[in-house]
Amino acid sequence: MVNNFIIHVLGTAQDGGYPHAGCKDSCCLDIWDKPALHRLPASVALVDKKNKNFYLFDITPNIKEQLHFLDQYNCQLSGIFITHAHIGHYVGLLDLGLEIMNTDNIPVYVMPRMKNFILQNQPMAQLIENNNIQLIDIQNNNFISIGDLSIIPFEVPHRNELSETVGFKIKSSNKSVIYLPDIDDWESWEVSLDQFVIDNDILFLDGTFYMKNEIKLRDVSKIPHPEIIDTMNRLSHLSSEYKKRIYFIHLNHTNAALREQSDEYIDIINKNFSLAKEGQCFEI
Repeated sequence: MVNNFIIHVLGTAQDGGYPHAGCKDSCCLDIWDKPALHRLPASVALVDKKNKNFYLFDITPNIKEQLHFLDQYNCQLSGIFITHAHIGHYVGLLDLGLEIMNTDNIPVYVMPRMKNFILQNQPMAQLIENNNIQLIDIQNNNFISIGDLSIIPFEVPHRNELSETVGFKIKSSNKSVIYLPDIDDWESWEVSLDQFVIDNDILFLDGTFYMKNEIKLRDVSKIPHPEIIDTMNRLSHLSSEYKKRIYFIHLNHTNAALREQSDEYIDIINKNFSLAKEGQCFEI
């Protein structure tokens, strides 16, 4: 059977990318002159090879570079699914406007509060006024059909100051893929993490922090995310078959697992988990 759909990883870092603006610590200072180690903000693309379309899951401040990655497929941007209203996940919409791409009514799939956020704030609202984008309503756990695929948004607890936060399940007849770059913690979510992993084939999960003590100058309680080490401990009883389904994504610039020679990176790999990598592709 021919697989016409590909998931292409476009970015793996937290909203600000890596290295990070304003960071004067060694985690970033040593990286500026090493472009091979740079990482873009988290995003994945769903590529429909048969119909020559692709769909973005989150549209980041680095959308220019990420669209360039997709030139190899000779496909057209046909839709954007947005997880929530934190800056690294939607601000790339501005590149669709008159001054840059001047797109024609690109569908943007949004939850109700995310829709209101865009409608009530410039310059995003101007994209609708100028017919650069059109907002498509989506609802929690209601599927959207994209060709032979189903896309299912599911709400998760996160800092919902401006909008809801969702992950997305991308379901084909063969596989089920999860894109979940942001969640406050696993305890607040009324879903069994174990069963969630067992029920899906590829899971891009929030890997913002390896451990929260890596944050020195901010109150980490105000930027909650599960620690990678905690996620691994919660799933330690699962077989390697299931652990290998997990690809940590959305890594903060302080997260030493961004560097493949670090003890943290090696620990993740030795425990049979994985980290998402830019350019990585999965047939579904």
